[in-house]
Amino acid sequence: MKRFFLLLLHEFRLVRSTLPIHIVAVIEPAVMYALMTVILVHPTFDVYIRQSDDNATQALVAAMEEVGSPIGLPYINPVLVDLDEPRNVRQVIVVEDRDSIPTAVQRYNLIDQNLVKNYRNRLTAAALRLWDDELDGYAVTVEEYPSGPRDIPYNVYFGMAMLPMATFLAASMLGGVLTAQEFERGTVMEQRLASASPELILAARLTRLAITALLGTGLVLLATGLINSYWPTSLVLVGLILLPVAIMGGCLGVIVGLVARTTLPAFLVGLVTSFVGWLVGDAFKPAVSVGGWYEFFSRLTPNTYAVELLFPRFYGTEMGSAATAALVLTVAAFGMLALTALVYRRIIYMRA
Repeated sequence: MKRFFLLLLHEFRLVRSTLPIHIVAVIEPAVMYALMTVILVHPTFDVYIRQSDDNATQALVAAMEEVGSPIGLPYINPVLVDLDEPRNVRQVIVVEDRDSIPTAVQRYNLIDQNLVKNYRNRLTAAALRLWDDELDGYAVTVEEYPSGPRDIPYNVYFGMAMLPMATFLAASMLGGVLTAQEFERGTVMEQRLASASPELILAARLTRLAITALLGTGLVLLATGLINSYWPTSLVLVGLILLPVAIMGGCLGVIVGLVARTTLPAFLVGLVTSFVGWLVGDAFKPAVSVGGWYEFFSRLTPNTYAVELLFPRFYGTEMGSAATAALVLTVAAFGMLALTALVYRRIIYMRA
């Protein structure tokens, strides 16, 4: 055990030789999350409406003020302006009289398709409120029962889905670079001549990679909590869920480093596999809500199964089968460990 801790200490000392890579692998996901929250859709939209004293405009503004979650932020913040065209604003609504029918005309200014969709949805929601009022007793009554004390902002889901990606990114990138440097600097000979067993040396490296990856993931979790004032129910369970992801990422990095033996390919493989696995694996919404080929390919990534296990920790309700997700992550982690040990023995002890 003493020899293991000495090997582990040596692994952490290697930070000095790869400090820039550590900064990218450990800190970059948290910075990325903080920057993305600035451009992600916020629940409340400032909707500009041309100011008017007519009854139709006043009724539309009143309906907009009612649109929102019963336990969250309003979806619309109506702002009255003296504009007919959206100059210097994203959009403006003008209530016009067309064939004696009050008509809300929404004009846009230099915004993307996603924002157009969100602005249109909010106007539609307000129009449906007015329609329900006109139907009176014939309207369909929708009763809403909140499942929690407050509405959970989308930024929380986005941060939750980034946790497995941050874990896999740090472990795979650092594992690949550190292992490749052993060949580039010739220090692999020390491992070949070491009295310690190859399994012990490999265990020390993977342990160090898992610890570093979880520390980097903790920064993303900290950013998510501080920005949204929302925290998971159990930090310990979050760490346990992400541990198999860290092991798989570290194993992949070590294997790539052993095979490539140069830093750049090992760095790129860790970067690309992490981001592709994240984008395919529930990055912006649960794959089960999309279905089709997207859901099929998402099942090939550890990110999807990790998100399914993390979901109850953040939302208090299960998404998918927790038992299946836990089994897949556990089996995959042990499978990667066995494969890494096999590749490590064959390459490290072969002739240079």
